[in-house]
Amino acid sequence: MFMLSACGSKVDVNINQPADTDNEVTADASEEKDEETADPKEDEAPAEDDAQVTATQPVYKLVRQYFSEDYSGSSKTDGSGDSLEGRQVYDGMTETIMVADACKDQFPKLYENFNLAAKEEFKSNKENAESMIEQANADADSSADDERPFIGPWTDYSTENIIRADEKVVSYICDFSNFTGGAHGSYGRTAATYDVESGEKLELTDVADTTIDQLAPAIKDKLLEKADEDDFFPELDDTLKSYSLTSVPDGSEEVSLVWYLGFDGIHFYFGPYALAAYAMGDWDIVIGYDEFPGTVDEKYLPDTDRGYVTASNLWFNSSSAEEDSDETLHFVYEGQEEEFSPNGFVDCTALSLRQGSKSAKAEDEYFSFSYVKDSCRQYKVVTADKKEYIYVNLLTYNDYVDVAVFDITGGDIKFAGAHTCHVVYEDFEDDTYAGEFIPTDPENLYYSEVGDLIGTYSCYGRYVVGADGLPEFADKYYTMAWGADPVKSVQDIEVTVLDENGDETGTETLPAGTKYRPLRTDNKTYMDCEIDDGREVRLKYSSSGYPAEINGKSVDDLFENLMYAG
Repeated sequence: MFMLSACGSKVDVNINQPADTDNEVTADASEEKDEETADPKEDEAPAEDDAQVTATQPVYKLVRQYFSEDYSGSSKTDGSGDSLEGRQVYDGMTETIMVADACKDQFPKLYENFNLAAKEEFKSNKENAESMIEQANADADSSADDERPFIGPWTDYSTENIIRADEKVVSYICDFSNFTGGAHGSYGRTAATYDVESGEKLELTDVADTTIDQLAPAIKDKLLEKADEDDFFPELDDTLKSYSLTSVPDGSEEVSLVWYLGFDGIHFYFGPYALAAYAMGDWDIVIGYDEFPGTVDEKYLPDTDRGYVTASNLWFNSSSAEEDSDETLHFVYEGQEEEFSPNGFVDCTALSLRQGSKSAKAEDEYFSFSYVKDSCRQYKVVTADKKEYIYVNLLTYNDYVDVAVFDITGGDIKFAGAHTCHVVYEDFEDDTYAGEFIPTDPENLYYSEVGDLIGTYSCYGRYVVGADGLPEFADKYYTMAWGADPVKSVQDIEVTVLDENGDETGTETLPAGTKYRPLRTDNKTYMDCEIDDGREVRLKYSSSGYPAEINGKSVDDLFENLMYAG
């Protein structure tokens, strides 16, 4: 497994700015190591106010927590004689979606309500993990007295995905699974939907004027359309009519419908045991907005003409278990299944997208895959001109990601290529909830690059879906993400002074001992920084090779203790 880590600082997102085809930035700074940059005066950086435009919808990020615990009791072995020393008793991972900090001012109500609920969820997840760790250790202890094996580790995983996000609503699902030593684990799904403008969590009755008597027959029809002839739903009519359209308190005899909004309609989810035996699994059905029994509030109907992004949730299958007769759209990974690591990951060398006889392969893609830890997040991307793509994030070396792009326009499957990037992190101002941006808009995709102009750092910018389907850089500059702590100069440095609009006002020589906090860069010719007195200045580079040079002097000679990633 390749672990993800970040050093966090508050960052600002340049949201929804117009593309600047005349000022393209090299996507991979490492390609510029041995090249001399152009004269900075001939390639002036744009003013900041030219680059920032108000977004029409919020930007979201995904925050993860990892938990793992080895046995901490006093027993040497379990009841079957197997050693407990150093044995893992618990493994867990949770995901929580939050509104990015840069959206705080434009979407204040959603930011406050959505993130308050997210923080409570974050805290609850941690407390639940601590409780399960305690119980797993106790179960391992008691196994010796009960003369039974300790069946573990206990596990608890939850992954969250945005199904619909636009200027009207954000609707997301949380899929969970856990195992506590029984005959089998348990799994299921919860969901939540928020109004972007009001910031309020919505009930189904806020979205649609309907009753359970109207809705139950429509759900039944969809279930039976999806079911096989062997599926059996005992007392289905009575079961469906027992559900509540609104949230019910804990301990209530009523059960709330699990629902969420997609771009294709309103989805309803039923977990194992909800409608039938565990062996029949779970069920997710969708009722289109134009066929919904009742009236869907017009303000919650999606506008798909502008393009959208949604979690695709396609199935992953191993090449060894693949069947050519499978007519569903799904992924096939190539790897050594017998070489799963203890944390459930398998190393892979290729990924295909298949549907029956149609297939396209991303070859020579080395990545780690895990079912339970959502290591290969995937999205369906639909552009305004109705082109359709599947983007899948492949976790490669260290914290790099290859975004493999498959073109599925018109029902065909083609591999469009892969965009290599760094993991994007954004942090809260007060509390540190480091998370990566979630793509929700074809015109506002955020990806990160690594640079070495002032030590190693990560920076990110806005991308759009290009003509070939791959992410195409559309910002005027990259914004610093992490690794952008202030650095102190050890020599006098001539800098260009910027005004409050980011315009150049002249040059000034700053003395040794000045601290520079990196803000933004084109990752090639300049770095804008904030200095001790709050002013912003621009460092212009005469070379972007390693190490970079300012006015012909190595940055290693100009600043103290610059840190570089190997």
